[in-house]
Amino acid sequence: MTLGGWRNLVYFDHLMIFRTRWYGVISILGVGLGLAACSPRVIEMSPLEGLPGTTVSLRMEYLIGWPSVEVGGATMDFYQLQLLGARPERKQVPAEQLVWIEDKILKFQIPALPPGDYRVTIHDDKGPPGDRIYSFLETTAYLLFPPVWPFVMRSNQTEVSLRILSPQEDKE
Repeated sequence: MTLGGWRNLVYFDHLMIFRTRWYGVISILGVGLGLAACSPRVIEMSPLEGLPGTTVSLRMEYLIGWPSVEVGGATMDFYQLQLLGARPERKQVPAEQLVWIEDKILKFQIPALPPGDYRVTIHDDKGPPGDRIYSFLETTAYLLFPPVWPFVMRSNQTEVSLRILSPQEDKE
C-alpha cells in the first residue's frame, strides 16, 4: 500500500469504521440466518387435531438426531416414536439407519390429555435418550468437521400447534 493510499485511509477513518460496522452486522446476520436455516422444520402435519391415541404424522426436514416429542408436559422419547424416511423407497429402513441429511416422517400418538390447544415441541437430540457419552462424542466429532457446523450450532427444536378434541367434538 502506498503512502498516499494510507493517508486516504486515515483521512476517511470515519468511513472505514462505518463500513466495518456494517460488515460486522451483515456477517452476524448471515451466520444467524445460516444457523436458523438448518434448524429442524415441519413441512407438513397431518392431522392438525384429534382424540387422544390418534397418530399424528409430521413430515420434517433437517431432523438429524434422535428426536423426542413433548406435548402438554408429556414427553415421548425416541423409542416411543416412529421415524420413517420421507421417500417411498426409504420407508422400510430402520430409524437408526436413516441418513442424517434426508427428510423424515415422525409419527407419534396424541397422549391422554384434556381437550384444548397444545404446543408440540420436537427436540432433535444428539444421541440416544440418556446416553450423555454418545452425545458428547457425536458433538465433538461434528465440531472437528466444519462443513456440518450449521447443523451442530443451531436450534435443536421446533414447535407446532395441535388441538386435542373431546369425544363430543369428534362426533360433530
